[in-house]
Amino acid sequence: MTRRFFQPTPSRRRALAAMGLALPLLTHPAQALSARETAEMQQLAPIDRMIQVCYLKLEDRIARETRYRQIDRVVMDAFSRGQIRDRTLKASGAAFRNRGNWFKLRFRCAVTPDRLHTESLEYEIVSAEPIARDEWERHRLFP
Repeated sequence: MTRRFFQPTPSRRRALAAMGLALPLLTHPAQALSARETAEMQQLAPIDRMIQVCYLKLEDRIARETRYRQIDRVVMDAFSRGQIRDRTLKASGAAFRNRGNWFKLRFRCAVTPDRLHTESLEYEIVSAEPIARDEWERHRLFP
């Protein structure tokens, strides 16, 4: 089944709510933000907005392009520190969670000057095998 629309997961909603935002359930393609969603994203600091935009796009692309369909979290600093320069985020030691399992990931994301949309996104899933649960705490991953 093809996933056409982006549906925020409960954990993503909690993360945005912790930042003072509560995005409504999206009912349109992931590339477009409503006026309300745009206004809420603009309340974030530019770097936080850039990170959120990249995470949302990354989650959507991986879900559409791979066998991982239930991604609910991305962490850019799990195995090594990510880098942010101007409008580009680069993470070679990232991880994502799918169906309760974490997987290693690397990605590079560039955003528009307003930091509301991605200009480019490249990613590579480093290993098809989940990260062992006994490594989660060391890398600040959680169930």
